[in-house]
Amino acid sequence: MIKLAIDLGSSVTKIFRADGGSGIVLAEPSAVAVDGLTGEIKAIGKDAKKLVGKTTEYTEIVFPVYEGEIRNGRLAAEMLREFLRRVNLDSAAALRKTEVLFALPCGASEDIRSAYTTLAEECRLKNAYYAEVPYLSALGSEAVLSESDPVFTIDIGGGITNIAVLSAEGIIAGLSMNIGGNNMDADIADRVEKVKYLRIGALTAERLKNEIGSLSSQARGTSVAEGISVTQYRPAGVSVQACEIADCISVYFDKAVEYALYVLKGLPAEVAAAVNKNGAYLSGGLARISFAAEYLSDKLGMRVRTCPEPQYAVITGAGALLRDKKLFRTLAMPLSE
Repeated sequence: MIKLAIDLGSSVTKIFRADGGSGIVLAEPSAVAVDGLTGEIKAIGKDAKKLVGKTTEYTEIVFPVYEGEIRNGRLAAEMLREFLRRVNLDSAAALRKTEVLFALPCGASEDIRSAYTTLAEECRLKNAYYAEVPYLSALGSEAVLSESDPVFTIDIGGGITNIAVLSAEGIIAGLSMNIGGNNMDADIADRVEKVKYLRIGALTAERLKNEIGSLSSQARGTSVAEGISVTQYRPAGVSVQACEIADCISVYFDKAVEYALYVLKGLPAEVAAAVNKNGAYLSGGLARISFAAEYLSDKLGMRVRTCPEPQYAVITGAGALLRDKKLFRTLAMPLSE
């Protein structure tokens, strides 16, 4: 049996092969380039993302998954089929003997599950299951799931943030919210245009976030952004300081803190005591922002730990779940009953 975990993210799709010793076999942007006139697909994944902001008016770059939901089922299926082909899983024989686990947001609605069921069917994935992101991020962060010792997880991705307190028996309290790195990118682009009079693209805004984004009040990083001058209407470049985009990042971390405190305040007293003692596990691509753990620790008043590669925590946790038969029976659910 081929065992496959899929994290269909708003920004990046990751695939983990859990049979044998394969591990992560794909990590590509969840992007599709489409001809606006014919509907023909021109590029998928990294090849499509390279075209963001550089295409003609007749080519559209579509991100089929938005804020944890499949917004364009046809393109999501085309994208996933291509990704499966790239990891040599495109034959009917191989797909028939594949067991797949999808990562879904905390508290995924029936509509979200139904969309993933349709996606699995269109990709000829018959043995399809799902598990909620908080379980997977906890496993990927190497937290120990037990019945008596709750785990507090915060996973901040490109389009969605998942926050939960959980144990081996289930999620005690949790939620998902539609904020993440994509919001920060948009705000950074707006800020650079307002302060530096330079219009930049989404890829440049993302690069600034990754290079100089920081949650330290003393951040001193600098990077050069290139785009179009809004005063001279010609290509130009400017120097951007970390402090100039700091609140484009902190405002979303503050929102995560607000929701984390909402989750925590409803906990039973003994669970709250254990969480306060054990601290939180931070994962997701935004956990790589400089001083992210320290910022959250200060705001929440508890220790916050980040795993070595937080952007892969969910997919590695999904792979670990596939390899643990006992835990899989407890935490994984069939997509279609």
